[in-house]
Amino acid sequence: MRLPSLVAAVDRALLAAGLPARGETIVVGLSGGADSVALTDALASLRRRRGFQLVAAHLDHGLRPGSADDAAFCQALCQALDVSFRAGTARVRARAGREKGGLEQAARRERYSFLRRVKDDEEAVAIAVAHTEDDQAETLLLRLLRGTGASGLAGMRPRSGDLLRPLLGVPRNAVLAYLRERGLGWREDPSNADTAHTRNRVRHELLPYLEERFNPRIRAALARTAALLADEVSHIHAEADILLAKAAIRDGDALVLDRLTLAKAPVAVARAVLRLALLETGGLAGVERGHVDRVLGVAATRAPSGRCIPLPGGREARFTHRTLRLEKRAIRVTKAVSSSRQKP
Repeated sequence: MRLPSLVAAVDRALLAAGLPARGETIVVGLSGGADSVALTDALASLRRRRGFQLVAAHLDHGLRPGSADDAAFCQALCQALDVSFRAGTARVRARAGREKGGLEQAARRERYSFLRRVKDDEEAVAIAVAHTEDDQAETLLLRLLRGTGASGLAGMRPRSGDLLRPLLGVPRNAVLAYLRERGLGWREDPSNADTAHTRNRVRHELLPYLEERFNPRIRAALARTAALLADEVSHIHAEADILLAKAAIRDGDALVLDRLTLAKAPVAVARAVLRLALLETGGLAGVERGHVDRVLGVAATRAPSGRCIPLPGGREARFTHRTLRLEKRAIRVTKAVSSSRQKP
């Protein structure tokens, strides 16, 4: 029996990822929106053919009235599809306040934390999320507008660690056609129409403009560009892994790199090496292109000895003639010296 095109695309994506094996479990993120409903339905139709177990997970972000209705819709859908259902709630506004970040970032972190808790509870091997070709195009444009390198423009990957994106090669209009064909409903999030959000302006204004005035297949073209860049970035990262293994040694919590090896590497590889080294010594939070290029600039000088560059995360890069040392910033305490008069 021939599979519907969207189901076939999901099947190919799972085969390419090598997951899940027969008897294993995957978790699917189910928001109730069109994309996640289509993905959940497609996975439900494939599970018997492929012999895997499926668990749908829905997080109520608590950001708008009616979110409880979304959870009820998702639960009813899972009952109809005979899919296990897990629900959770989050306090996104509280997290955004604690972290001094935006609601969108806090919601994303809460969502993935919840999905990974469900994955651990269910002993699942992966989490499937419903990003489409359109999401990929939007992501590339957003990062281009903000300014980024090849890694950023490579967008999302079909597989990133424990995340699978089986719809990444499927356009949103094909998702909607599949849902109509299957007679499936979905929930609309009113915030998706709010052009106060940059992504929504890209979705509702910039992409339609580019389609009308420049390329009617701009979404596919952008997604294809991201895929090509992802291949090139993968090669750079593979070279960086090899160079880091050769040029770095651990010294307690510090990582010591051979400065001359780093200075002689192609700049794209050197950047990737330094980011990997920073990832291993505290993470990349707050690390920007300027930090990386400043460290590489000093590494390339003839006499860097004694130079010290502060880095995000309470770290610093310290140089000798031969080495670059990444470590926690030393706390320097100046002792006050007091003198007292001696009595005659």
